[in-house]
Amino acid sequence: MSASTDELARVLPIMFRSVVRLMAVDLDATDTGLRLPQFGILDFLLTNSEAVQTDLANHFAKDKSAMLRQLDEMEKVGWIERQMDPNDRRRKNLVVTKSGLETYKKVSKIRARVFARVLEGVSEKDVSTCLAVLNTMNDKANSGDAK
Repeated sequence: MSASTDELARVLPIMFRSVVRLMAVDLDATDTGLRLPQFGILDFLLTNSEAVQTDLANHFAKDKSAMLRQLDEMEKVGWIERQMDPNDRRRKNLVVTKSGLETYKKVSKIRARVFARVLEGVSEKDVSTCLAVLNTMNDKANSGDAK
């Protein structure tokens, strides 16, 4: 690895933790009741229709029982619901409710403020380049999933 690659490998996880911490702090200061992992679940469900518990557990690399507890809690407060799959009665699709969508939109504004803060002074061109690199890294990291 080059010196730049070594530095990226060192800095990237630190930066992710810092941004996640900022998001969590700002989220905790709201009255939404939503925690950051739950926001991630809503985000996943809104971009992956017909997702089930196993899909979430795999995506977040969480134990199925830990994911079940999160989903039960989110269903109890009305952010998600389990719906019978019309093609497979054994399968329960997870769907974001109207209340869940409203909460997601509120928290998305918090995410936008956090990212505006951490990207202050960074050019749009640099953000686009960073996004392209991160998407390539993500694709490479997930390329073994389909095998």
